Amino acid sequence: MIFLCILAVQHPGEAGGIRRDLAFENRKFALKTTNGQEFEQIRQVPLGSNWPSGQVNQPPRPAVVAIRRRIS
Repeated sequence: MIFLCILAVQHPGEAGGIRRDLAFENRKFALKTTNGQEFEQIRQVPLGSNWPSGQVNQPPRPAVVAIRRRIS
């Protein structure tokens, strides 16, 4: 048996709009290890979006996404 879900995704447009020239910023996140020790991680976070095309300087667009799960 296969479970299928089809979603019509409307891109939110984001505050950053189009992701120009693959722009990103570094952000610091406070995390904990599995034993509770705190540490800081720096991540590169994209500014804006070019989803779903993934092409440089393209605007975000709505899309249809299918999610499939095989149930055995």
